[in-house]
Amino acid sequence: MMINRHLERLSQKDPDSRQTALSEILLEEGLNFTLQEEDASMGNPRGIRNYLVSPWNSGPSFLFCAHYDAVPGSSGANDNAAALCILIDLAKKLKEEDFPARFAFFDGEETGNAGSRLYATSMDRSCLTGIINLDVCGYGDTLAICGKGHEKKTVMQPFCRKELLEKYHGQVLKYLPPSDDVSFRGLHIPVLSLSMVPRWDIQYLKTLATYGEGILGRPPEFHMIMEQMEVSSTMHGGCRDTPEWVDPETMKQMYLYLLEAVHLPPSPKKRFGFF
Repeated sequence: MMINRHLERLSQKDPDSRQTALSEILLEEGLNFTLQEEDASMGNPRGIRNYLVSPWNSGPSFLFCAHYDAVPGSSGANDNAAALCILIDLAKKLKEEDFPARFAFFDGEETGNAGSRLYATSMDRSCLTGIINLDVCGYGDTLAICGKGHEKKTVMQPFCRKELLEKYHGQVLKYLPPSDDVSFRGLHIPVLSLSMVPRWDIQYLKTLATYGEGILGRPPEFHMIMEQMEVSSTMHGGCRDTPEWVDPETMKQMYLYLLEAVHLPPSPKKRFGFF
């Protein structure tokens, strides 16, 4: 089974076609869903439509999420159809195992994270142990993880375990470009944001982290560094944000990492004292 088998169908420039493709594929893969909708507003003239996969196990679980919308005129292959394909296969596998998990595909990430903000206002926090957000996951060889401190939470420790990061070429960073993860910050639920990037882009991301949270804005140098990153060409309608530039091996790397991490138990707590 090829992990990129749905990539071209999901890489649609027309937003209505993307929605239709996503709904058809979810049903074809046996993943029933409910729609969460919001009427058109000034910021989102088409309205918002989130696809929430129906849970197969009622136990507390992680929410795995990714946005399915794209910037106008872009096919959105790496930003963000590749992540959709990864999560669809992960959902199928965990459903087969009856392993507790929830999945959401958000609209409106490119217009202020409107879909994830809508979801955050009504989600049942008691059902969620943590949130894993995927964005830009089909290009590069290095797994980039950003938790802004949440990676230290007990429930997130398996995703950041040293041996797992070494196996899948992962690095925990202090900065990734904001995505739907920002809608859940401050809600007392651990959140990780995940991407795949070329290894030489890691140093750029480490440099960008030194500019802080950007509350007072970003200097021109910040945006210049962003533009120099190779992965930027696969985002927001860049010249490589097309299906032919998405690497199935990169997608598989992310899928296998997630599958292994979700089955790992939390690290045992260190004990201190005299024996």
